[in-house]
Amino acid sequence: MDEIRPVSRNDIDEVVRIAAMAYPGSNLLGTESRQQFAERVKSTLENDPNVSYHGCYRDGRLVGIMKWYDLSMYVYGIPLLTGGIGTVAVDLLHKKEKVAKAMLHGFLSAYRERGIPLVSLYPFRVDFYKQMGFGAGSKIYQYKFKPASLPYTGKEQIVYLKKEDKEQVLACYQRVARQTHGMIRRTERDIDSLLNVPEKVVVGVQKEGKLTGYIAFQFESAHAENKIYNNLVVKELLYESRESLAQLLSFLHSQADQIQRIVLTTPDEDFHLLLSDPGNGTDRLLPSVYHESHVSGVGLMYRVIDVPGFFRQLAEHRFGAETISLRLTVRDSFLPENEGTWLVQFQHGQAHVARDGQADVSVELDISDFSSLVMGVVRFSKLYEYGMVELDDTAFLPQLDRLFSSAQKPQSMTAF
Repeated sequence: MDEIRPVSRNDIDEVVRIAAMAYPGSNLLGTESRQQFAERVKSTLENDPNVSYHGCYRDGRLVGIMKWYDLSMYVYGIPLLTGGIGTVAVDLLHKKEKVAKAMLHGFLSAYRERGIPLVSLYPFRVDFYKQMGFGAGSKIYQYKFKPASLPYTGKEQIVYLKKEDKEQVLACYQRVARQTHGMIRRTERDIDSLLNVPEKVVVGVQKEGKLTGYIAFQFESAHAENKIYNNLVVKELLYESRESLAQLLSFLHSQADQIQRIVLTTPDEDFHLLLSDPGNGTDRLLPSVYHESHVSGVGLMYRVIDVPGFFRQLAEHRFGAETISLRLTVRDSFLPENEGTWLVQFQHGQAHVARDGQADVSVELDISDFSSLVMGVVRFSKLYEYGMVELDDTAFLPQLDRLFSSAQKPQSMTAF
């Protein structure tokens, strides 16, 4: 019988062993690396109230581990307590024994019981977690461009940021997060990890004593046999205004004499419009004459684990401006207690789950697609076009498309 419960300090060696073998690319098998990881696990258990390690115990033996996070996420500007899960690892001797499935189900059930309607994760395999009801989040785009491709307007407000600037950096981040759908609140510990890495350089925009944006970056070699050929890799870019962005871009532009290319990963699908030459250096042409400008990827996934609870906690949010009654059927085979049919009444976009009443239209879809839809990742009309949602009256398709359309797709700068 599997038991899902928090790990104790006595389990730390087993936690490290399982993680080291499940993630060999993390180089945790060496004595020094294992010891350092063990200290981090111990510190988390003792000092971080928002993060915990849980394990799957079979006959009293630890056969799988996972890391749970309590994350305060701004969902359409409303701060919601959400759950996150990471470091999902199964003992090598217990692969293909449904240990991961038991751990994920335990995680979802525990957060649902706490009244938390939404969770998220970074998948090691998208298809694996889609089967468990997680829906795809927004794509990110990685550009590799020449610094001189950026506009230059001036960088007189750019300053270095150090450990003593932690409060300003945190305040700047929180202000941006409150205005950005999907962003997760940070703590001082998070900012410490940004400012305390020796290889990382952080510069910001200081205007009248207030920090209004920053860039964290590192250098990487761009040529195996030429040490003066380097790229600048942006780890984090955040700004509050167009003026702040202009200052930061001008700073990057000014590195053209020393830097070959800037590597920037961003959720901004329109970033190529800023570049005089958006080419990423591969010189590939896509048919017929489209210059390769970036690569893109799918990562962070979302899952609603309490459908009516999600609408209740977003009662102040307006899903568009439509007034419509929707009979909503959500399929959820992995978490059956979350499956069902509800009457959701929207009054000028504000949702209310009603006990009874007349529906204008009926909609049915899987929980993974529902999660992507209500997070603003995909339009309703696209799900219908792809055959991933059913409705009994297609005349309502334009109205439903307007109802669930979002001006901003969710984005996150938080790794977990």
